[in-house]
Amino acid sequence: MKTKHTLLNYFGLLLVFCLSGSAMAQNAEIIGSVKDELGALPGANIIVKGTTNGTNTDFDGHFNITNVNPGELTLVVSYIGYKTQEVEVVARTNEPVNIGDIALSSGNELDQIVIQGNNLPNQQKALNIKKNSIAIMEVLASDAIGKLPDRNAAEAVQRVSGVSIERDHGEGRYVIVRGTPIAWNSTLMNGDRMPSTEGTSDNTGGTRSAPLDIFPSEMIKYVQLSKAITPDMEGDAIGGSVNFITKTAPSKKTLNVNLGYGYNNQAQKPIQSGSLVYGDRVANGKIGFLVSGTYWNRNWGTDNYELVYNQDNQAINNLQLRDYLGARTTTGLNTGLEFKPNDNNTLYLRSLYTNFKDEESAVEHIFNFEDSDMDVRVRHGIVDINMHGIEFGGDHKFNNGKFNLDWKLSTYSAEMGNKKVKGSDANTDAYLMATFSAPVTYNNLTSDGYKFLDIDSPAGYIGDHYDNIQPYLDAPVTADQLFLNNKMAYPAFSLEDDYTAKLDLTYNANDKLKLKVGGKFKRMNLERGTPYTYSLYLGNNYGAPIAMSDFETRTFPYRGGYLSEIGSPYDNVLVENTMRLDQIDNLFNDEMDANPLFYNIKFDENNPSSAGSFYSGYEQVMAGYAMADYDLTNKLKVIGGVRYEHTNLEYKGHSVVTDADDNTTIEKVKNNNDFGSLLPMVHLKYQAQDNLNVKFAYTRTMARANFSELNPTETISLLTTPNTISRGNIKLEPTYSNNFDLIGEYFFDNVGILSGGAFYKALENVIYKGRSFQTINGNLFQVTQPQNSETGWLAGFELGLSKRLTFLPGILGGLGVEANYTFADSEMEVPMYNTNESTGEVEVTTTTEKIPSQSKHIFNASLFYEKGPLSFRLAGNYKDASLAMVQGNPENYRWYGKNLTVDFTASANLTKNMKVYVELNNLTNEPLRYYQGVSERPEQTEYYSIRGLFGINYQIF
Repeated sequence: MKTKHTLLNYFGLLLVFCLSGSAMAQNAEIIGSVKDELGALPGANIIVKGTTNGTNTDFDGHFNITNVNPGELTLVVSYIGYKTQEVEVVARTNEPVNIGDIALSSGNELDQIVIQGNNLPNQQKALNIKKNSIAIMEVLASDAIGKLPDRNAAEAVQRVSGVSIERDHGEGRYVIVRGTPIAWNSTLMNGDRMPSTEGTSDNTGGTRSAPLDIFPSEMIKYVQLSKAITPDMEGDAIGGSVNFITKTAPSKKTLNVNLGYGYNNQAQKPIQSGSLVYGDRVANGKIGFLVSGTYWNRNWGTDNYELVYNQDNQAINNLQLRDYLGARTTTGLNTGLEFKPNDNNTLYLRSLYTNFKDEESAVEHIFNFEDSDMDVRVRHGIVDINMHGIEFGGDHKFNNGKFNLDWKLSTYSAEMGNKKVKGSDANTDAYLMATFSAPVTYNNLTSDGYKFLDIDSPAGYIGDHYDNIQPYLDAPVTADQLFLNNKMAYPAFSLEDDYTAKLDLTYNANDKLKLKVGGKFKRMNLERGTPYTYSLYLGNNYGAPIAMSDFETRTFPYRGGYLSEIGSPYDNVLVENTMRLDQIDNLFNDEMDANPLFYNIKFDENNPSSAGSFYSGYEQVMAGYAMADYDLTNKLKVIGGVRYEHTNLEYKGHSVVTDADDNTTIEKVKNNNDFGSLLPMVHLKYQAQDNLNVKFAYTRTMARANFSELNPTETISLLTTPNTISRGNIKLEPTYSNNFDLIGEYFFDNVGILSGGAFYKALENVIYKGRSFQTINGNLFQVTQPQNSETGWLAGFELGLSKRLTFLPGILGGLGVEANYTFADSEMEVPMYNTNESTGEVEVTTTTEKIPSQSKHIFNASLFYEKGPLSFRLAGNYKDASLAMVQGNPENYRWYGKNLTVDFTASANLTKNMKVYVELNNLTNEPLRYYQGVSERPEQTEYYSIRGLFGINYQIF
């Protein structure tokens, strides 16, 4: 209650300031926009000459200056890379003056660089916004995104200083800021957190992170990365806040067509892409609209090998050789409608729809060394994700711009599920799997039947190198030796519906002080889990055996070979002819489903296979903030304020208990919790020179627990020794962080920047997956449950350089370099569990470990050329190893290996409005690696090969 009273008092003081300031202020206002020949210029600096009164243009190039003294005056307009311009204006009391468009021209040093269609104007936009912002942020403009070989939102952001990404089958999926865990980074769309579609209830799903491979980059107008947030932003952002601003009504008539065709070398199949953007302004510019459509179809392939280890002695339990083929299709539609009846009022309506469809098939050879058998598993299915939403809002100015009111109502929904593949005979929408098995004899095992890598080999045994782990079969296995062992239809499901209302009020008290207050309400409903599964276990007890050779087969491997990157070491053990993947549907017809041994398990709260995998819930967040933007001197500016967020949680699930006699009981479970978060923030900006900024920020931010960590479902087993309990934890506190950021920025006159800074995050309540031992009713239980650690920290520094080498002679003057490096280190406390060999008791000690998903080194570098009609860019992105999962003791921890990807893009302007381009990704065929303990003990290794796209972009008007 004390916190709420403090917040109300804060709002009250601000209201007093507002009322007192209105009596003293002048009432003249100047409205206008800044453009060049290509369009709006965001981040332009406009100041009344001889005063400190001024402002910056918004993302659409518009500005308004309030509290202007009436009379004749001069506006000074400046922009990096452009000639400074002065504009004469006559300001009148109580009468806004709209001076229209101010057109700027490029500086002499850049005259020889043809900016039409090149990266220069986009870099200018980004650097001007960065230079004039008090907050510590990075910006990407839409055309800049088009200059990189990046086709989804995650890959577009990876070039920004301090940013790296995690990939799925070679495509970027999640954004990571400064090496922090994915869950600590907030992904926003037009200022609101994007809904998530991560749908399983185990430790790999149920996250708050939105997979960005479903979101095509063509829909993006700007990307705004805030490394230190301000009070008017959502507080759930320890690492940073990435805000994707979608395209809306243009300033002039626009029609753009982009067509591309390419090839994926691993799949040996084509890639197609196309987009269309049309927009205009009518009714004397009062109504603007935009329609943007995107289609992107890409075939993909992955060669993968995985290992599962015995956690006690590091022996290899099984080796899995996986060959994937798939096709991903992204379809998107973005619309924007704007109504501007006058200079002081704007209404807008935005909508977005995107569908991501991933048809995946795989053939897996699984060598089970401890069981002396071999499996060949085939699978085929489609993951279908839909995200759609609509926003309705307005921007209103009162009292000659002294008051500004912004409001927005929005709803977004994201749903993930499975679909039948085209032509399937299966009677279920599910991911289909079938396993064929055969007994085999493995050689080169230890005397007690174990297999090891060379780094773990016991005395007298020679193990295998990690890139050539052989099963050493007595003889090759053929399709007629493999018999159907089991089949499964596995549908996953998730749904999230978000409803948001927000209101912001800004008061321009005078030319030095701006006050802002606002509030936000968000209601989120979600469902996660597996509502039903189909399973059939045959073994040797189901009538006549069904051999893989009973189905239509194909030569294997089918396309692209298998692990040619490491010399194709498995050609002698792969089954030469495997079941055609479209034949798996024949295993799920009515005749098979009618068999009494087939278990049709639908979602049923009385069925343990279903009840333990499904949960639902709702969250409600009410937030309010107050902040002040004040110019302490001509060179020193400050933003100070506080944000308060109150969160209510309610989750429903089931308690599934299996007793010592293998009897199962199920009970409904409902848990709830609520908590408040007070988040103070201060930003300082000192402009030592016109082109030199020093910025400092203190912010307090948070990261809420993932959905799956709050899941109330618990699974209890009295069959095991010790007994086990696995459950979520609704009482988890958010992870909090007190963040300190310091950065210096030097801006070159010929469009570039040199920057450097340091950051420190003092962490509280870091969430991790904990395991403890508890005695309940006289029985020892091993309890697996997410928990909060006490403290932790993350610190580091970052350096950045973007420089055009215009001093070089002739054509070499078009060269430029971009590079940024981030170093980060961290520490958190986690428990360790060891069994005392003499007493059998479990001893718990505490150790310090790296924060999961935190990389020590992140590096981006580009060599680019832009002059005349030609441009190219060679870009590299490096991410150091990071802890992926704390499991058991340190030698069992799962790590995400270091990764360096290299991409290339080039374009040529055929005419003023038409260009051709080529994009090449993953030139070095960099693998994805997970390993256990040390890099020489791999858990998962994937290769994707190179992919490329050739296209044409035509700006019709």
